[in-house]
Amino acid sequence: MALNGGRESMGSDRRQIILTPVMRTATGLWLTWTIKLSITTFTALYPLRGSLWRLQRFADIAELYSLAGSNLDVWLLSVAHVLVLAALLSRVTSPYRRFSGLVIPPPYSKMSHGVYWSCTLFELLLLGKAVVVAVLGEEQLLPPHPGDQPASRGDVGLLCMYVCVIVALLCSFMEGWLGQRIITQRRKQHEAADEVSGGGSSQQPLLGGKGKVAQETDSATIPALIKLSAPDSHILFLAFTAGAAAALGQALIPYYTGKIIDYASIDPEPHAFRITTLKMLGMALGCAIFTGIRGGLFTVAMTRLNVRLRQQLFASLMAQDAGFFDTTKTGEITSRLSADTTTVSDQICLNLNVMLRSATQAAMVLAFMFTASWRLTVVTFVMIPLVIAICKVYGAFYRRMSKKVQTELAEANSVAEEALSTMTTVKAHAAEDSTMTAYAFKLHRFYLLQRREAIAYGLYMTTNTFLAAAVVAAVLFYGGSLVLKGAMSAGSLVSFMLFQQSLSSAFQSLGDVFSALSAAVGAADKVIELMRRRPAVEESGTLVPTTFAGKVTLQDVSFYYPARPTLRVLSGMSLVVNPGEIVALVGPSGGGKSSIVKLVERFYLPDEGRVLIDDRPVAEYDRKWLKQRVALVSQEPVLYARSIRRNILYGLEEEDGLPAAELPTQEDVEQAAGLANAHDFICALPEGYETECGEKGVQLSGGQKQRIAIARALVRRPAILLLDEATSALDADSEAVVQEALDRTMKSRTVLVIAHRLSTVQDAHRIIVVQHGQVAEQGSHDQLLEAGGVYASLVRRQLARGPSTNRLLPSASSASFTGGLL
Repeated sequence: MALNGGRESMGSDRRQIILTPVMRTATGLWLTWTIKLSITTFTALYPLRGSLWRLQRFADIAELYSLAGSNLDVWLLSVAHVLVLAALLSRVTSPYRRFSGLVIPPPYSKMSHGVYWSCTLFELLLLGKAVVVAVLGEEQLLPPHPGDQPASRGDVGLLCMYVCVIVALLCSFMEGWLGQRIITQRRKQHEAADEVSGGGSSQQPLLGGKGKVAQETDSATIPALIKLSAPDSHILFLAFTAGAAAALGQALIPYYTGKIIDYASIDPEPHAFRITTLKMLGMALGCAIFTGIRGGLFTVAMTRLNVRLRQQLFASLMAQDAGFFDTTKTGEITSRLSADTTTVSDQICLNLNVMLRSATQAAMVLAFMFTASWRLTVVTFVMIPLVIAICKVYGAFYRRMSKKVQTELAEANSVAEEALSTMTTVKAHAAEDSTMTAYAFKLHRFYLLQRREAIAYGLYMTTNTFLAAAVVAAVLFYGGSLVLKGAMSAGSLVSFMLFQQSLSSAFQSLGDVFSALSAAVGAADKVIELMRRRPAVEESGTLVPTTFAGKVTLQDVSFYYPARPTLRVLSGMSLVVNPGEIVALVGPSGGGKSSIVKLVERFYLPDEGRVLIDDRPVAEYDRKWLKQRVALVSQEPVLYARSIRRNILYGLEEEDGLPAAELPTQEDVEQAAGLANAHDFICALPEGYETECGEKGVQLSGGQKQRIAIARALVRRPAILLLDEATSALDADSEAVVQEALDRTMKSRTVLVIAHRLSTVQDAHRIIVVQHGQVAEQGSHDQLLEAGGVYASLVRRQLARGPSTNRLLPSASSASFTGGLL
């Protein structure tokens, strides 16, 4: 009972904590409703305070109400809208229904759509009311005095009318946002309750792998981009200032145009005509200069953001664990690093430029339009929410499509990159046709998505263009009526039409910017997620011991590769390699031998057990310090497009953070190359140690690359040497030379060697047979042969194919270690 009571108390506390955000949002919604109803009630009823007694009968209400002069309809619509929202949200916030013991959550999606469409309908009705008042309303700013108001009229004045409409509009926007937040928060509460009751749910990491992905929603992308752009705030401020000046010039040009028409034809004034023309020319010149300054500054900011994005993304990729690259295609990563970063920086800065220019231009043009004719301005202003609504719907769709398009393009690039990087294999198997088919299939999927995107864009442009033309026609018709009535001059109408075209252009640009920014943010989502991805193997060790013996220990290690989470590679593996001991790992392929080396290198983390060096966990050591003392020579060494000298010094250069006193000298490089049997062939090359290796070392043979890799390991003066099939990919002659180099390097070091040719490891201090992720048997070569187990079986099979004469340990005639590399 006590336990159950404790659980109920904990559940109550959890519900209270989860409900707190909902309660805060609901409080904001109630405050919005209070403001909305208070102001709409006051502006609707206060001007009628002398006639409120007439509201008792419907006939009197009909006489008191007029579509263009009364805002009783706005008040009643506001009350009805509040009741509808309250009914919808009460269904979401009410306790969950139960049916046959099952908890039935509210229909969140339906409620969300209900809130959205009720607010949209309410806002459209308010805009229609504003247009009717602008066209039919009287030129009366304040409501009449109760004693002066005619008995059959209910005019409230333009001030009360538009205050009521604007407040209702703003509150509707806030109600829609708060209502959606309440629905989202309640949905999260329900999902959290399901997760607690269901024991949690697994979450897929970004792009595969076991990395700890920072859980960010799309809304976190914009703040991240703003933070990345913060160092360029001074450039952006200057660009915005120049853009504001250019927008002012663009707004004044229609004004001077109307004046010139008036001075030239309606009311001729030659002197004023010439002066105004010169003013317009000067304004156009200033506008052009500031436009160029704005564009140049935004281009600089765009380039700086591009460089910053690439650097930070590349730094994040460099910090990722090996499991991330096992589960993520190289083409996908390079697509993010090249195409997506360019899309983000170019689109963000370019469209930010256009957005600031268009917004400033729209604000200034509206100010001039109100001075010309407030009635025409209200009619024109109706297009703004329509364009914004269309852009919002299209932008959401375009953003989803953009993510899909970027993903399909990345997959197509991955297919091409995989084929291009292994072209010799493709040609050797005559697989060009199937490779092109696979690439064409990915491109076809990309094309289908682009086609859908194009259809959506066509519908968007059709609707947007028609709306702009319809607004122009309405403004011309109504403006012409005002000119015929003598309410405005022909020049003012021309100026207003130019203002209207400028405003239409500004909002058209804002619509295009919104769509483009949605595409950029869609591309930025993956970039930001990659930048924020925390690797599964985090390097936080700081240990730098004064002595380092080189003892390697695995204690009950179990391991799964991230790319194959259901296949156990090591199962309770335990082994100890003592300082100065040569231990060979042999056994069938897939038994887990290479996985042991990768765990010692800390490319991966064991799922169970510990990996120790000198009886300390590998994670405690400083990563760079440890990599200088644990050297790896793999089966397929990788060389880079740099000189042989820099390939040997890879990771030991000044840029890698080494103190000047610890940087290897040219003598150290040559000595390491000599021990690796590489010095002679390097000196025979035309440029010696400065010879370029080419991409992936294509200028060198396999044996030469392997010997350079050995020299790269030896120049570190390692205490532990890891040899992973270092000779298995070589021909007999190259193998003999490389094996001789390996034999000369093993003295006085802890060596863990993996080999399939058992004759090369028969003189190891200890041979460990690894099978099915466990130690099957271990001992010396003679002991294992006498035991007649797995090792003896492997030896018999290899002897049947012909023995190798190579041996692991040096003979009496072999050169011994000299110099300071021991």
